[in-house]
Amino acid sequence: MTKKILVPEPEDGLKFIDVHCHLPFPRPKNDNRLPSDEVQLNNYFDSGGVYLITSTIDISTLNMTLKFINDKNLIGFSCGWAPQTVTYTTKQKYEIEWKKWKSYIESHQSDYLAIGEVGLDFHHAKSLEKRSKQISELEKIFEVTRDFNKPYVLHVRNAAEHEIDKENPDHRFNTNDGATKEMLHLLEKYHIRPSKVLWHCFSGPDVYGAMLPQQGFMLSVPSSAFGVNKWRRATINSPLESLLTETDSYYQHPFLRAPLNVPSNVKYSIAAIAYSHNLAQKEVSLKTVENALNFFEIER
Repeated sequence: MTKKILVPEPEDGLKFIDVHCHLPFPRPKNDNRLPSDEVQLNNYFDSGGVYLITSTIDISTLNMTLKFINDKNLIGFSCGWAPQTVTYTTKQKYEIEWKKWKSYIESHQSDYLAIGEVGLDFHHAKSLEKRSKQISELEKIFEVTRDFNKPYVLHVRNAAEHEIDKENPDHRFNTNDGATKEMLHLLEKYHIRPSKVLWHCFSGPDVYGAMLPQQGFMLSVPSSAFGVNKWRRATINSPLESLLTETDSYYQHPFLRAPLNVPSNVKYSIAAIAYSHNLAQKEVSLKTVENALNFFEIER
């Protein structure tokens, strides 16, 4: 039996920036397990939050976010069209909503900090047809935005062993780095500089945890790295200078397999990095805040 690794709890007094959460975000009906969005935000700043970056995934969450953050200080957002949006939006809605999102992102560039989350998810798209659709839509996004001089926040999820496309079993997208390799190809094709790219909720494969920072990319470590070794292992060889912290809330809880996470739990990401890199939590806290402010060009 494998001995469970106990990572030290976050220390008091840490400063932090959650660079990727979903607040506000649609919840299941009658789900009252989480505090209200306002309470979550207040708790975040009361417990050490320096700035908060929330992420939209489609036109609906964009509208929710614009209403929620109206005139709030110390909160910004990345404007995204997620791969899940590509896969699951009905044909009747897709073109209408895509045009609205495209119009907003072109005409309101000063409103948002980054473009994302955008990317490839070969877990949600299991067939070659659906994976190819995600790729073609991502290319449209890069074509529209590559000259905006905005950072990108990428969602990249490779296919697991049990998620191969059975009709195309030998296709390169079925490998454990199929989505990662395709993403690197697209970034090069559209001349997007690594220094402008964050791989959010980075999950590997592990070898890329060292390779991507060497090329100039940034990686964010989710709060779930506190309780799940595979998340810590993915960035154990990544330099602290290339790491950011996130919760992806309400997903990626520090130790529960449930969508119950909140932005203030980003301190668990700091604890996870400190443990995997054998560093003081305060050092990780200060450096990841600095990294976030620099990457997103947030003025303080």
